[in-house]
Amino acid sequence: MTYQHAIEYLMSFLDLEKDPGQKYHDDSYNLDGFRQLLNQVGNPQNSFKSILVAGTKGKGSTAAFIESALRAQGIKVGLYTSPHLISFCERIRLNGRNILERDFAQRLDCLKPFLEKQKFNSASPAGGSSTVFEILTAMAFLYFQEMGIEWAVLEVGVGGRLDCTNAVNPRVSVITNISHDHTEILGDSLKEIAGEKAGIIRQDGLVVTAPQGAEALKVIMNRCRDLNARLFQVGKEVGFKITEQDPEHLSMDLGGTFGKLTGLELGLSGDFQAENAATAFAALRALQFRNQQVGDAAIRKGFKEVHWPGRMQTVSKHPLMIVDGAHNDYSAYRLKKAVETLYPDKNRILVLGISANKDIGGIVSNLVPQSRVLIITKAKHSRAATPEAIKKEAKKFAVPVIETENLAQALERARELATPQDLVLVTGSLFLVGETLELLGKKINPNKL
Repeated sequence: MTYQHAIEYLMSFLDLEKDPGQKYHDDSYNLDGFRQLLNQVGNPQNSFKSILVAGTKGKGSTAAFIESALRAQGIKVGLYTSPHLISFCERIRLNGRNILERDFAQRLDCLKPFLEKQKFNSASPAGGSSTVFEILTAMAFLYFQEMGIEWAVLEVGVGGRLDCTNAVNPRVSVITNISHDHTEILGDSLKEIAGEKAGIIRQDGLVVTAPQGAEALKVIMNRCRDLNARLFQVGKEVGFKITEQDPEHLSMDLGGTFGKLTGLELGLSGDFQAENAATAFAALRALQFRNQQVGDAAIRKGFKEVHWPGRMQTVSKHPLMIVDGAHNDYSAYRLKKAVETLYPDKNRILVLGISANKDIGGIVSNLVPQSRVLIITKAKHSRAATPEAIKKEAKKFAVPVIETENLAQALERARELATPQDLVLVTGSLFLVGETLELLGKKINPNKL
C-alpha cells in the first residue's frame, strides 16, 4: 500500500472532523468497538506509559511542551495530536519527527484486515466501521509499540470521556483551559463540557489543570475527590509570571509546590503560551510520583526548542504576516490581547475564515473591531462557513469588508493592501492556517536529523 492509497482507504471511513455528527453520548461515541479493535491487534496502548492532555484551548501546545522536555531528558517519546495542518503524518511523531509516509502506509496496511472484518460484522460490539480518528489512534499506538517508546503524550481529540485516546491508562491526566467549543457535541454549559473533559481522570490518579473558571474547576475538583485523585492547579500549586516578551522572545518565572525555575525561555510566541508552559511544567514535575524525573536542564532545553506551528507563527516579514489557529471566542480573545501586546503600533489586516460549527459571532467580535480591513475567505474544508455568514456578523462593526472566493485570492489582496505599518493576521481556523502554510510552501516539522 502506497501512502496515497493509504489516504484514500483511510478517507473511505467516517471522518467526524468533517462531519461532527451526533451529541457526545455513549450510544454514538462508543469506545467498546475501539477497545475490541485494540484487543485484536494486541493492545499496543499497554506497551508504553502515557500522559493524556484534554481541554479546549492550548492542549496541543501543552502536549508539545511536555513532549519536547521529555525528549530533552533523553527519553524515547511519541506524540499524537490532531488535527494536522498539511499532512496526516504530522499527527504521529517519534522523538520530534513525523512518521514517514511509508511507515504510515505500512501501519494502515497492518490494520486493514481487522478493519475489513469489523466493517462487515455489524453484530459485533464494534457496531460497524471505525472512524478515521479511531483508525489513526490505533495506528499511532501500533507505531509507538513497534518503535519501543517509553512515554507517549496524547492529545485528546474531542471531549475526553468517550474519546478513543482515553483507552490508555494515563500516568498523568492534564486538562487545559476549558471554554465553549464543540457545543453541538459536548453541550452548551461549561459544567457539561468540563464533565466530559474530566472523564480522563483515573482512580488514584494524578491530575494537572490550567487555570479554570469556577464552574469548570468545581467539576474537576469533584471528580478528583470522587476518584481520590491528586490535583495540581496552575495558579495555586504552580505560579507563573512573564518576565520578558517581544515578537521573537518570551521568558517567564515559575514557582510553587514543585520548586522554582526562573528565566525560562519559550520557543513559542504569545503570552497565552506562558499558561500552557506552566501547565506542562506541572505535568512534568508530577511525573516524579510515577518514578520519572525530568530535570531543570531538560525543561529549559525542551521549552526553548519546542516546535508547534500555526500558533502565533510569523510566516512572512514583508509584509509582516502571522497565522494562528484561534477557532473559538476565548482563543480569539487571547489572540487579540497577544497581538495588542506584541504589535501595539501595527495596523491590522485581518484575513478570516471560520468553521461553520464555531462561534462565528464571538470570533468576529474579538478580532474585527481593531482591524483596518477585514478580508473574508473560506478554507477548502467541508465545515468552512460561507463568507456570507461571517459578513453578517462583521456588519455590526465599522470596518471595510472584502469578500474573496478562496484563500489564495485573500492572501493576494492582503499583500496588495499591506504597508510597512500593517500586520496581516490570518486566523479563525486551523484548517485555514494549514492551507496558508501549504500555499506559502512551508514545511511542517520536516524529517531531518
